[in-house]
Amino acid sequence: MRSTATGPRAVSRALFLGLLVVIFAGALLLLLEGKAVGASGQQEMTAVVVSPGDTLWEIADRFSPERVDLRVVVQELVELNRLESKVLRPGQVLQVPADRF
Repeated sequence: MRSTATGPRAVSRALFLGLLVVIFAGALLLLLEGKAVGASGQQEMTAVVVSPGDTLWEIADRFSPERVDLRVVVQELVELNRLESKVLRPGQVLQVPADRF
């Protein structure tokens, strides 16, 4: 009959494996986040004030490099600014990642 290991060595091994899981999960979250971080540790943003007639598509096009799928950029702007609607209001301020666009 095999006994279950519950000694100090088994506890150390379990703690080590738990720590590895936490580190791996944190690294994975950072990779999935995919946001550039400035020297201050926060993502650098540019504030864009919406002018009359501006649309998310125009702003995405204005701040994106060429040959980028604007649908992806528009969705990123919606998520980043927590927009409930894609309709913009004049004077509204949008945050745009400075290094992404």
